[in-house]
Amino acid sequence: MTQQFSDEQLKQRKHRQNLLDDATKELNEWTGENEAVEIHLFRMFSEVFKRHQKDEADALFIVGTKTTTPSLAAVSSAPVKPWLFSRVLALLGFSFGLLTLLFLVFHSNKAVPGMIFIGSLAVPFSLAIMFFEINVYKNISVFQATEVFLIGGIASLVATMVLYEIIPSGNGTDLMSALAIGFIEETAKMLIIGYFINSFRLN
Repeated sequence: MTQQFSDEQLKQRKHRQNLLDDATKELNEWTGENEAVEIHLFRMFSEVFKRHQKDEADALFIVGTKTTTPSLAAVSSAPVKPWLFSRVLALLGFSFGLLTLLFLVFHSNKAVPGMIFIGSLAVPFSLAIMFFEINVYKNISVFQATEVFLIGGIASLVATMVLYEIIPSGNGTDLMSALAIGFIEETAKMLIIGYFINSFRLN
């Protein structure tokens, strides 16, 4: 019974691995390659728990300009190991903690707007920094990444509202209404993403 259960687990694990290999191979074909890519999350985020100097962070932030974008031949093939995003998350988390302390201890209502802003910004902005770090081509600057994050986010909301006026979405309580809402919102995001990809003219 134990052996049978173990064999079943191995089959499921192999099936999941095959699905992952197929997905990474499909994505890798966009870059001109024709093989699956191994993904090791623990190895990928291994630099998060190591000490880094301020100069290392500065070196990451200055990429994406005409003088700091490497040629394709100089692009490193080493595995990507982002870490700066965790420091940004910790900084925003610490700021949120100080604002919370200000509100709870000193009962200052002036801290509430800051709590709302920092609290809603912490995770998505940290993820934006992580995506900025894993861009191995280093052809997008921090300014461009912030522009996409802020302007792109707001523009996608505007595009969503425009599409809501054009496409009927129902009352949001039945299946067809839920599908319509999903289609509208994701289409709006894709339109804004397409605009930025076209405007930056980057691969």
